[in-house]
This record gives sequence, C-alpha cells and structure tokens, in this order.
Amino acid sequence: MKFIKNKEINNALDIDYRQYLTGHLSRPQIVNHIDSNIEVGISYYKEFTADIPHVHPIADEHCYVLCGKVKVRCFEEEMKEYEFNEGDFFFIPKGIPHASKNFEGTKVLFIKNPSINDKTIINVDENTKEWLKKWEL
Repeated sequence: MKFIKNKEINNALDIDYRQYLTGHLSRPQIVNHIDSNIEVGISYYKEFTADIPHVHPIADEHCYVLCGKVKVRCFEEEMKEYEFNEGDFFFIPKGIPHASKNFEGTKVLFIKNPSINDKTIINVDENTKEWLKKWEL
C-alpha cells in the first residue's frame, strides 16, 4: 500500500496551487507522488484563476469540485458554458478543446486517464480572452 497524508497534501498546496498525487510525472512535485497509470491531483485556486485554454488529445479528464465554483467553456459545443459548484462532477472527453475559470477559494480533484502530459494549448477568439479575465461577463 502507498499513501499520502492530508498534512503533506495541504502543505504542498500552500506552496503550489496544483499537486499531482499519482501518475507518470515528468515535473518534480512537492508531494511524494505515487507512480501510477492514472493521474490524480488537486488544484487549489486561492484567488480567481483562469486556466490556459487547451485540449487533451489522448487523456480523458474527470473533475470533482471539492469546494468553490468552476466555469467551463467547451469549444466543440458552440461555445457552451457550464457552471459547476461544490459537489458537482464533470467529465471532458479527450479531444474536446476547453477553457475554465475558477472562483476564489475553489478546490478541484482531477483525474486523467491515461497519465500523460498531453496538454496542448489552443488559440481562442477575443471573446473568450475577455471571458477568461474575470468571473462574471
């Protein structure tokens, strides 16, 4: 059995907003992560944060909102916007270009399968760039 205790995770999240708990990782982590075929991590957005628009061509992404609020815009669905709150779960299949923004104090548990660094940055229109600048638009 392998494990990571709560104290180690929270101490690491105080230093860096995203910690990978498991996966085949190329970047060094503060947490002593567990090598695994599935990538699991936690993002803690202490202040409003917009993630860079991207697509995962190989990995499916699963997200559970531990606390806070997340807005996701999927570009394959005519710019459809979704809002997720504490306790909500969402799934973004591989190949779906998307952008997200996170309300202050939000924590998200994410799972990617397979564990691979396949994030590919995408170009977005001016409307999306404006959308990413603040929580409400």
